[in-house]
Amino acid sequence: MIPLASPTLFLYGPPATGKSTCARNLAVALGKAAIDLDTLVEQRVGMTIPEYVAKAGGEAFRDAETETLLALCAERPDAVVALGGGTLLRPQNRAAAEACGPIVCVSTPPEVLAKRVERKAGSRPFSKDAAALLRTLEERREHYASFPLRVELTGDPSPQEVWPRVLAAFGRYRVAGMAAPYAVTVAPGAFAELPRTLAKLDPAPRQLLLVGDSNTIPLYKERVFAALGREIPAFEIPAGEEHKTLATVERIWGAMLAAGIERGGLVLALGGGVVGDLTGFAASAWLRGVRWLNLPTTLLAMVDAGVGGKTGADLPAGKNLIGAFHPPCAVLSDTETLATLPERELRCGLAETLKHAVIGDPGLLGMLGDFAAKRGDIDFLTRLVIRSVGVKVRAIQEDPFEKTGRRAALNLGHTVGHAVEAASRFTVAHGEAVAIGTVAAARIAERLGLAKAGLAETLAQALAALGLPTEIPAGLDPAELRHYLSHDKKKADGRVRFALPRAVGDVQTGCIVPEEVLNGILAGQRA
Repeated sequence: MIPLASPTLFLYGPPATGKSTCARNLAVALGKAAIDLDTLVEQRVGMTIPEYVAKAGGEAFRDAETETLLALCAERPDAVVALGGGTLLRPQNRAAAEACGPIVCVSTPPEVLAKRVERKAGSRPFSKDAAALLRTLEERREHYASFPLRVELTGDPSPQEVWPRVLAAFGRYRVAGMAAPYAVTVAPGAFAELPRTLAKLDPAPRQLLLVGDSNTIPLYKERVFAALGREIPAFEIPAGEEHKTLATVERIWGAMLAAGIERGGLVLALGGGVVGDLTGFAASAWLRGVRWLNLPTTLLAMVDAGVGGKTGADLPAGKNLIGAFHPPCAVLSDTETLATLPERELRCGLAETLKHAVIGDPGLLGMLGDFAAKRGDIDFLTRLVIRSVGVKVRAIQEDPFEKTGRRAALNLGHTVGHAVEAASRFTVAHGEAVAIGTVAAARIAERLGLAKAGLAETLAQALAALGLPTEIPAGLDPAELRHYLSHDKKKADGRVRFALPRAVGDVQTGCIVPEEVLNGILAGQRA
């Protein structure tokens, strides 16, 4: 298992990739130190690397490099470490680094690296010029390709373009644009990051409260306490969408009062989308706003509901009609919790993942095709979550408060989906409803000429292969569905706005759908 939750992160790749600059940028984003292994080696030998290689030879340099790396790994610093271009050629070095923390190997086109080396000819003892570099790249091609976490760059990107991609490969995102920036960590064992995460908060929280539901508190409360090194007050709410009400929010406020939560306090949400939405909303209003930290435990919450800062509660008239934008101070998605997730809940998260594929990452469809064979592979599920979260983070960064329409693409499948949930009295789970709503949106897009015929069937087949429903249940009244649509929170100027797919990877927002088309789809028309 890739140790993504380690405090030490390693950057690796060919010479001239820009690892040292990238490490500094990552360190700033993550609140870590930046360490350049070459600098530590130079401090150890008392001269520059070219000088030492010229004096003592290449093997002596590699020996010094090994000694320096092993000492560093023994310390396990809270840092981003830039490695030399050949540091991990020795099996001993690679084994030590892999045991210490995740390694992301960054590759840049050879012609770009050659130009960079030519600009500083003679500064690299093992790649003195472009020709030498190209020989080195060919010799190490299989070596660099053997690392499971890779970022393959195209063109000649700037440092500011590179580090966010590398950050994502580590399972970490930095979400900005909504009050203070916050970090999202996706990793097996991510709950272990709690002490370091809390230590970076300013001011340090003096009062803590853990809020979970009747599923997550028995399963994971002790794991959270173990990560914190102590017990804290914990409050359990009933599990289920039917409890996503203001009455439950009021109970959470009572728990905050009992725990003595002040403005500098912190509330931790442990659970799926309902727990996160309710806890975040309760925090937004308590003392006019206190901090909260999200610990999502379902696939759906990890890829969607747990990221973005939308909080709220349902009313009888519709879902999420009461709420606030109140982003968490951090999100720690521990993918080990997915091992205990019921099959139905897991499938619901896959619906949101497929939605993200349609919005902005067609390659996710291919990964979803591998799901059946890799259902129990936590590393695979971790990569699935990391990639899916990337789509949502990009949308949030471009449109934090859903003003320009880019973030509204994340509502794909939710307009009809929320109506199906409400009309079914929540017997249809959220992810199942999103699956139904996604196919309905594709059918609407085909009817309006926005999408080519066949898109809806393609999505329906992909969802069905994941065990998800694709049709509005026969027992639901189209008139009641239309009633719930009329109260959808995405209305503007009195009209419901839809996000509709034009193709996989291309979604149009703000679409107004003619009544006859909408009513036909709600009545079960396929074309």
